[in-house]
Amino acid sequence: MKYSKIVLVAALGLLVTIAMPAQAGKKKVNNYVRSGDGSLVRDGEGKCVRSGDKTTKLLEECGYKKKKAAIKKAPVIAAPEIVKDTVLEHIVVNNIQFSFDSDVLSSDDKAILDDVASRLAPYKEKLKKGTSHINITGYTDSSGPEAYNMKLSQRRANVVADYLAENHGADRNSMNVTGKGEANPVADNSTRAGRIRNRRVEVDVVQN
Repeated sequence: MKYSKIVLVAALGLLVTIAMPAQAGKKKVNNYVRSGDGSLVRDGEGKCVRSGDKTTKLLEECGYKKKKAAIKKAPVIAAPEIVKDTVLEHIVVNNIQFSFDSDVLSSDDKAILDDVASRLAPYKEKLKKGTSHINITGYTDSSGPEAYNMKLSQRRANVVADYLAENHGADRNSMNVTGKGEANPVADNSTRAGRIRNRRVEVDVVQN
């Protein structure tokens, strides 16, 4: 009989534990006194009157504020830093086909440079602020003396720089204009087609 009582008590304890409200772990405060119609009873200062028993229900009208759910802010991803001397735009103008021993731009060449200017337009603010600059490099084919070709390539680069400055408002002071003669060929100088391709100008926007 004694053993049966122990088992019964243990079972009742288990049932009580299971039947406990889900709010058992929440903050408990003194319960609120209510009038016959269910409304909250307040004292002379307008505060809610409390009873001796406990409750886990926190009423906003009695001074408790609901905790606002934390709003997760999206992480701020910093823009990658552009390393100095990074080439931001590389334009090979190898379809400006300078005639032999010439630095004169044809009407077709000017149309090509108009397109180059449109590609440079997105960098206008960076160039204006001095955070980038333009390198304009002229080249020739291998025909003629090397020293003469060096000067000719410089003249060709200057013609392109002047056109961009005079017709598209590019800042001449933001340009580094050089001639490299017959260096760095992109095609075979032993063929006519190759020599035409090597008579070119390259335009680079570079990060300062």
